[in-house]
Amino acid sequence: MIKHVVWDWNGTLVDDVNLCVDILNHVLVGHMKPRISVDSYRRKFFFPVAKFYESLELPSFGIEYENLAHDYIKEYRNRFSECMLHSRALETLEVLNELSISQTILTAGEQEDVESFACFFNVKQWVQCIDGASNIEAQGKGDRAAAHISKLKFDPKDVLLIGDTLHDQEIANLVGCKALLYSHGHVDAERLRQLKDPVIESLYDVIKWVRD
Repeated sequence: MIKHVVWDWNGTLVDDVNLCVDILNHVLVGHMKPRISVDSYRRKFFFPVAKFYESLELPSFGIEYENLAHDYIKEYRNRFSECMLHSRALETLEVLNELSISQTILTAGEQEDVESFACFFNVKQWVQCIDGASNIEAQGKGDRAAAHISKLKFDPKDVLLIGDTLHDQEIANLVGCKALLYSHGHVDAERLRQLKDPVIESLYDVIKWVRD
């Protein structure tokens, strides 16, 4: 039985894909590039973000990329309240707590930002800690994963990582824990199903997986 759940934040607990695509389209238009649809974004998005931007012919290094990242996160901070948690997210967190399964968040988002967002959405009460990045460029999640799992004092085989991207599956493989991939986040279900880990359509499906 699973003893601990590690949650991704963006796209997994919080439904922010539409907001992210809208902000990205402002960036694309500002750089004279064609807009991208939500469906196309979900078919193409990948980590590292800088490489994804490069694939869209946007600045991906140096001062131009730093300025882009700064403007992007400023807009996201101003508008994050437009988002909602995914359906049944809070219910799932509460039931896991009732099952005595501890929970943490491991995110590519900047630490203080995700702390603030998690408080806003009443998520922080259900998690032991939030492990975020020290930068605004969505870097370093993989580098922090091993230390995050080590601090839990659980065998990685008793830990379940839940995320919405190919990178989350890579992290689970890196640290030796199990993974569930959520199909309504930043990567579409078709791409996720090409991986070996199971894909869920509802966050509440997590309850079945921790009990099995």
